[in-house]
Amino acid sequence: MNIFFLMFLFSSQTFALTEQDVAISVLTNFPLIQEAELKAKSAKGELTSAEGAFDHKLIFKSRNRIEDKYDNQYFETTLERQTGFGGTSLVAGHRQGLGHFPEYDGKYRTSGAGEIFAGLSFPILRNMKTDEFRTNLKIKQIEKKQAELESHLKKMIYLHKALTLYYKWILETQKLKINKSIFELAEKRHDMIERKFKAGDIEGVKVTDNQRAIDKRSGDIIKNEIELNKIRAELSIYLRDEQGSPVSIPLESSPEFILQKNEPLLFFTDISLNPQMKILDLEREKLKLESIFFDQSKLPGLNLELLGAKELSPKEPYDPERLQFAVKFDFPLENRKAEGKSVSYTYKVLAIEKKRQFLESELSQQLSFFIKASSDSKLRWETTTKEFEGSRKMAEAEKNRWSQGASDLFVVNLREQDVADVDIRRWTALYDYHQYHLDARLFSGKILDEQNKTQN
Repeated sequence: MNIFFLMFLFSSQTFALTEQDVAISVLTNFPLIQEAELKAKSAKGELTSAEGAFDHKLIFKSRNRIEDKYDNQYFETTLERQTGFGGTSLVAGHRQGLGHFPEYDGKYRTSGAGEIFAGLSFPILRNMKTDEFRTNLKIKQIEKKQAELESHLKKMIYLHKALTLYYKWILETQKLKINKSIFELAEKRHDMIERKFKAGDIEGVKVTDNQRAIDKRSGDIIKNEIELNKIRAELSIYLRDEQGSPVSIPLESSPEFILQKNEPLLFFTDISLNPQMKILDLEREKLKLESIFFDQSKLPGLNLELLGAKELSPKEPYDPERLQFAVKFDFPLENRKAEGKSVSYTYKVLAIEKKRQFLESELSQQLSFFIKASSDSKLRWETTTKEFEGSRKMAEAEKNRWSQGASDLFVVNLREQDVADVDIRRWTALYDYHQYHLDARLFSGKILDEQNKTQN
């Protein structure tokens, strides 16, 4: 949290809260963003767990047999590892069998130093292209990317919500300022009007008309203040301290009037950076991996196994070197699970593609609208600014005419109200320009770019 924002939180003085202060607070301390970041870290742990399927496994077995005729001891230490290369598994180790073994347990007998062995097993049909471990590893890699994108998306969404409220705060603050200014004008001349009425210089209807203007403008101020309090309450949800608690915005605080700056028009129209698109693409990739795995599961199992062994102290009657070759074949009579899953994932992929097609169209159309609306709102700001200058001159001229007795107070009030209305429309146009600009940055996936540049 930056120093300026800390001063805002803990000082009784009035500070102008900046757009950057809001962004830093949301991105750093907002609980739902922190939740998404924690889920991304959790996904990293799941990936590490999936990688554990390819860990080395050290296995030790021992057996002691005590009988009158057959006393023996057998020890075996094995190092196994499932590799990610074509489903191949490796095994290596040492075994030693000492003592007297019956004929049917002769395979446990070794020389005095025992024998070392090593071998491999690899699939030819099922599990050659992929298997449960490799598929799960790839899925966890995808889910980790998805969790990171979900975190990025949450940052975009909540930053957009916070800045939208901030822009509304600026607009409503300016409306209040405008309405207070014309309220003060009507209130200041009310005493003069009453004196003139008592002196018989003007009609009583003039007093009534000016009071009507005061009441209307007072009502507008109350409405503005209610809206401002609502915006402050909503914005405080996104402004958080380092403990994650909401920060109440003091009534005397105000936003920085950044809407006065002239930002460049938007030229980006690409939606590929939007995390929603990437998340769907990864979901489709994940479904395809699962579909490939279950297609593989429908194949018969055919594994080739090769194992070599060597006695460390070759003596009769032991064979100093042995080579074993085996073929393992299994054919499931029924495999409805694989068949059903394969069909299910096929349609899930098609459903994802339909959803992606709709999302791409929706994002493109919305982005095009926001870019044009932002540009049009900027032109509207420029037009209403000219109108505002003209209305202000007309109001000033009407007031001079009224002071000379050449105009009516009713017309003066109308001219003043017209200036205020035009000024509010002018600021609303500027608000719309920045809001549409913000919306476009959200839909294009670039809303965090400015924040990242500032932080870097």
